Amino acid sequence: MKKVQVILNRLYPLEERKPAQIKLAFLLGSVVFLFMFLIQPFGKKPDTPALLLDSSYAGLLTFVSIIFVFFAIFPLFPNFFKEEKWTIGREAILTLIIIASIASANVLAGHFIWAIPLSIPNWLRMIFYTAVIGIAPAIISILLNQARLLKKYRKEVSQINNNLLPVTASSTIKSYPQESRDAKEAEPISDDLLTIEAENEKDNLVIRVHSFLAASSADNYVKVFYMQNAQLKTFILRTTLKKLEENALPFPMLFRCHRTALVNMAAVQNLSGSAQGYRLTIAHLPDEIPVSRNLNQVIKEKLAAIHP
Repeated sequence: MKKVQVILNRLYPLEERKPAQIKLAFLLGSVVFLFMFLIQPFGKKPDTPALLLDSSYAGLLTFVSIIFVFFAIFPLFPNFFKEEKWTIGREAILTLIIIASIASANVLAGHFIWAIPLSIPNWLRMIFYTAVIGIAPAIISILLNQARLLKKYRKEVSQINNNLLPVTASSTIKSYPQESRDAKEAEPISDDLLTIEAENEKDNLVIRVHSFLAASSADNYVKVFYMQNAQLKTFILRTTLKKLEENALPFPMLFRCHRTALVNMAAVQNLSGSAQGYRLTIAHLPDEIPVSRNLNQVIKEKLAAIHP
């Protein structure tokens, strides 16, 4: 039982990009169409036009059902459908939701197109048929994909970590005394001062850019991590990562690696990999920071530039 729980708790990627979700729905709809047309799991039909029509209905209903889950169900439960918390177990739950959605679509189509009575037995029967066709391939695909991605990212991060210098030796993270949190109280502006602007312009944080470690967002607030007098400091201000990203434009080592985080690439101590992609270990910070999968190559290039 513990082994099953360990497997279910393994991290797994969640596709959150709408174009990719539409592409996935179209792909799965096409697979269902081909399966129904070529395999004919519910009996052979000599009438090719009728078979083609039924297979097309099945593929179209699959496509529409998956789109419904992505565009209607996802927004209703934003705290559940988060990649940071996404695991094989949650992916399995998503698979069951999709199966129930496809079955429901087929029951409704059967009622309105072929006048099949709406009933709970018919709905349960359709869920069973849909599960027989889809659940085994889906679970096998999830497990194989998780193992493939984990192996891929671990191999890549091993090669990258071999070239990373210790942060303490690279002289990129320094601690500066007497840093002011308000721009009005700050020292004269210099090239290495980072001003993080708050919405009210009164709670601006002004620090040396080399002491900045990372920033994470939560709702309309940003939590900034930085070093001061050899100690880790945090400061929360009302702003957005997008605004912070604009403030950080003069400093190429500051990079938004994820929709929830912006980091100092010179402070990266280690790179780890899971099926979700890369995760950054930042000097002095206890928690790893995720990297958006579409930024993997950019992360590698930035680390290579800092650690040639």
